[in-house]
Amino acid sequence: MKRGLGIVLALTACAKSPSIPMPDAGTPAGPPSVAEVDPEPGAADSTAHFTVTFTAPMAEGQLLAGTGRSETVVLATAAQVEQVAAAIAHDSLTAVERALLVPTAAQIGEGHASLTLLPDAPLAAGTYYLLVSPRLKDDAGDKLQGNGARFEFEVAPAKAHATLLFPAPGAQAPLNLQMVRASAAQGTVALVAADGSVLASAPANGAVGLQVTSPLASGAGYWLSLDGAVDAAQGFTVSACPRTTPPSLQNGAVSLSVRDTSLVASFALDWPAETTLQIGLASDGEPCAKGACLSVSAAVTCAPDPCAAQAFVCPGSIAAAGLAPATDYVARIVATDDFGNTLRSAVQSFATLAPLPNLIISEVMATPASPETTAEYVELFNLGPGSAVLDGMGFMTADGIVRPLSATAPPTPVVLRPGERALATGTAFDPARYPSLPAQVPILRASTQRLLSHGLGDAAPQAFQLVSAGGVILSGFPGGSFPCAVNESLQRDETAQPGAAASFHCGPDGGTPGAPP
Repeated sequence: MKRGLGIVLALTACAKSPSIPMPDAGTPAGPPSVAEVDPEPGAADSTAHFTVTFTAPMAEGQLLAGTGRSETVVLATAAQVEQVAAAIAHDSLTAVERALLVPTAAQIGEGHASLTLLPDAPLAAGTYYLLVSPRLKDDAGDKLQGNGARFEFEVAPAKAHATLLFPAPGAQAPLNLQMVRASAAQGTVALVAADGSVLASAPANGAVGLQVTSPLASGAGYWLSLDGAVDAAQGFTVSACPRTTPPSLQNGAVSLSVRDTSLVASFALDWPAETTLQIGLASDGEPCAKGACLSVSAAVTCAPDPCAAQAFVCPGSIAAAGLAPATDYVARIVATDDFGNTLRSAVQSFATLAPLPNLIISEVMATPASPETTAEYVELFNLGPGSAVLDGMGFMTADGIVRPLSATAPPTPVVLRPGERALATGTAFDPARYPSLPAQVPILRASTQRLLSHGLGDAAPQAFQLVSAGGVILSGFPGGSFPCAVNESLQRDETAQPGAAASFHCGPDGGTPGAPP
């Protein structure tokens, strides 16, 4: 971590100050302040992550808003900095004010003593400001020293360069290499040998292919140049082995993640190739058999060693949209490499999901025995027919903010089949609190310790709704006061349809998470 700017500055200042050391154990605590900023203010890379470290653990509910992003430690452009500085000084931001922020994900550090901002996309050239709200408080309720903080960063324009796509930089290329693939925004890209001779060249406007017409020498190195300037980091070496076989598909099959009108096909090849996902109706027998089919293409790039044993080191993923819901389809992968070799995978059958799942909020544990942070949960139940994919769903309260069920996207889609249940919880939820909870029940954890950012109300749990990834309301909890004892959950009448008004009643002590009432 770099040190240099640590003292809290007024929101109208940009001067540098020496860092403030973290207080020693046993030292009387004073008002919290900014101890460290990484990177140091000044020049910053377009892909930089920005970390602010405080002298004390800060209130988690202030570091992260209900959206899962920070509205107290933010990034702003020079054009918007004054409006943003004024906005974050207040308790909450409007939708218009949120739109002024540079979009960033936020990660709270260990012990709530730091926060890292991760921009959603590389930063364009220009001046940016990292702002810290003056309304921040620590866990003890002490307000941040001073009147907030502001740190200035300059992101320089990216330098023009050409990038090797295949072979990859530093990789071994096959002896019979015929095509070098590269990328550059503009200019003339060329492939040059060690003696400076040009083997191939082409004007660039994004991706470019350099056709190699003369044999390459085994063991020799070759490099890219842009407008005559050779880039030593963008080179490869030619191996002693040619490539003669078609691409091969790991396990001979594709993993299909299916939704109602779309799917994502994931697979692994042993060699880079231009890959096409073909989809047709199941009644046709195979894709494109009757001429009509959906085809989506993507390039799979990687750097396998031509002389090494076969290894499936080339992952690929292709998304396809425009499918009909609740329909039977067939799919296959066609992969063609730069040597004219083609792979055609076996045909796989799949069916798209129903448009909207019959998913309900079936149980709410709002008043668990202490500690509440480890035991609050909301149970979801799929009435069927059809499976329900929970990715992207969230809870929406009266403020209109949709709080995602999962803080991060799971590695594979969370699919809830008819009759199955799942739990939505905060990060602090402890499954050990419920020994009868079935092991196979999915647990989706939000971005904050408790549900709905600050937890469910004990005396009168607040109303909220389950919202699909597309913003459709699927089910709701009415909220209000219930004559239930501590550690009794609120259970829905599961005979009522998802869109109908349903009553909630007091359940047994400890609830029935992951199981019927």
